Amino acid sequence: MKNEYIKNALELLKKSPLKATNQRLNIIKLLFKNGPAHFTAEEVHHEVNRKKIKVSLATIYNCLNQFKDYGIVKVVKTSSDKVYFDTNIIDHHHFYCQKSEQLIDINKNYLKISKLPKLPKGKRFKSVDVVINITEE
Repeated sequence: MKNEYIKNALELLKKSPLKATNQRLNIIKLLFKNGPAHFTAEEVHHEVNRKKIKVSLATIYNCLNQFKDYGIVKVVKTSSDKVYFDTNIIDHHHFYCQKSEQLIDINKNYLKISKLPKLPKGKRFKSVDVVINITEE
């Protein structure tokens, strides 16, 4: 039986206007095989090369950005200017350690934001994504 994470991602792909190409299917299986994870496009490219799957880095970037657009993955931007993709699409926040380049999920209920600034006219609230930078002791 397929792992639930892969199954859910494939269902989101099916609901999107994107075609289920072999490249997209291989990337989804790779990303979601171990459950929630954080990764860069370069890490995905390295892994597909290791598995002898022929996909260019440009295609990886295109697929990941399309997956982001259709809610299959989320984007996490860090203080190191690296862009990570996150397979956990449920609202949550992150710790980020620049030295180890590790992202750690924080349940959204563990962080309380008591006051937000007034929104500009004609805008509406969408989400709050918090990245707390940490360091090694």
